[in-house]
Amino acid sequence: MLDVIVGMKTDIEMLKSAFGRALTVGPISELDAAKGYRLDLGQGSDGKRHLSPWYPHPESGGATRTWMPLAKGQIVGVLNPTGDPRRGLVFRGGFSGQYPPPSDDFGENVLEFGGVRISVAEGTLVVTIGETIVRLTGSSIFMDAAGIEIGL
Repeated sequence: MLDVIVGMKTDIEMLKSAFGRALTVGPISELDAAKGYRLDLGQGSDGKRHLSPWYPHPESGGATRTWMPLAKGQIVGVLNPTGDPRRGLVFRGGFSGQYPPPSDDFGENVLEFGGVRISVAEGTLVVTIGETIVRLTGSSIFMDAAGIEIGL
């Protein structure tokens, strides 16, 4: 009977350890186009920074493909279903002070990168490049910088 209890205690401790390693959250510390990303897991008792293993880029790679690389310092999560950190999947973790949201409107979808902002809301597509704003609706195309409007 004691053997059964000891075995169950061992199993429970192993499950607790695996569950504790199943989800990790932290900032991107290293990036490599071929290898992917490593997270900063914090400072260990030895005083050194600890990094995760390399994780693949979290993007769609099927018939519809996208490429929106993560940035150094960006907060992400890693899901390790088996508890093995070498078999994890990265997911985008949200916004931070370094990377705030590009909008506070839940009715708007926004993509910002490299000085270009693309916004889609209420049947309107707006592309902003520096001071130039191009607004497309179902009935017109308008370019703010040049003051040009074309009715469709």
